[in-house]
Amino acid sequence: MKRTFVAYLLTLMCAVVTAQTTPLTVQLDSKNQPYLVHTLAPKENFYSVGRIYNISPRVFAPYNGLELTSPLSIGQAIRIPLNEQNFWQAGGRKENEVVLPLYYTVGTGENLAAISRTFKTDNASLKSWNNLSSDAVATGKKIIIGFLKVDKTLSPLAAQGMSRQEPPMVKQEPKKEQPKPVVKEEPKKEEPKVEPKVEPKPEPKKEEPKPVVKEEPKTQPAPASYEGNGFFKDEYNKQSNNGRNTSSANGNGATFKSTSGWSDGKYYVLMDNLEKGTIVMVRNPSNGKAIYAKVLAGVKETTPNSSALFLLSNAAASQLGISAEKFNAELVWGK
Repeated sequence: MKRTFVAYLLTLMCAVVTAQTTPLTVQLDSKNQPYLVHTLAPKENFYSVGRIYNISPRVFAPYNGLELTSPLSIGQAIRIPLNEQNFWQAGGRKENEVVLPLYYTVGTGENLAAISRTFKTDNASLKSWNNLSSDAVATGKKIIIGFLKVDKTLSPLAAQGMSRQEPPMVKQEPKKEQPKPVVKEEPKKEEPKVEPKVEPKPEPKKEEPKPVVKEEPKTQPAPASYEGNGFFKDEYNKQSNNGRNTSSANGNGATFKSTSGWSDGKYYVLMDNLEKGTIVMVRNPSNGKAIYAKVLAGVKETTPNSSALFLLSNAAASQLGISAEKFNAELVWGK
């Protein structure tokens, strides 16, 4: 399963590099709203494209007049809208996010004032990002108007981005250093030399033989364990309005190996037709135990030949008291 997942990610990254070139150029739709164009590569689908641009398929599918069940074809042009989730110009960002510059081609008669109004920013930011000294810009010139914000653990574009600590600013001219004043040093007066006294060397002390102490073999500490329902419980309550607005399903599941969750309670699940980041409550009907797991991807994306409704990380299965590779469970998530 691990080899299949790694091979899938490598294929996805190669396809994205081939289909999407930089710089990322912004266009405007009929409502003067910015968007990018993505050319669909082999093996890509709504969810993999959403991970590339940090946007839900439920947002960009209807934007293109498509449904999530609509067939997609290689070479198809998909418009990716820029919104508060993936378009960044100022303010804070999460630790797992990086940004890539977005370029706009200046039209006839446009200046910085007009462009700043279109993209809801200010002249000072545009000048800083593009190292400009005036409002005048040449027609056809590509200038930065903001940044694409992506998850560095999910988007293959993140390798080209800037980290959270790096400000999206252009290089500034180095400051001219003021010449240091020349200080004349007074000649040092030589001190008279004094011959050092030679002390007689003491006789070396005979060291007593040290007793041999046998070290007991060190034992490895027991692995850390986590007790509770999981790290994502509070996020589940927000998504489901404290369990008042949910959907549910029952079915057969299987496990996949994961290093996460054993000590921090961060459990993960793979499930089709659910958006990445959805928190799912998984309950073992045989003992009533429940945990909260985050959706990483779909089952068909990672293991196309699997007939399971869901795949659960082995740390989560262990917390539920499940030792079998295949089992039945109840799943509940917010609408």
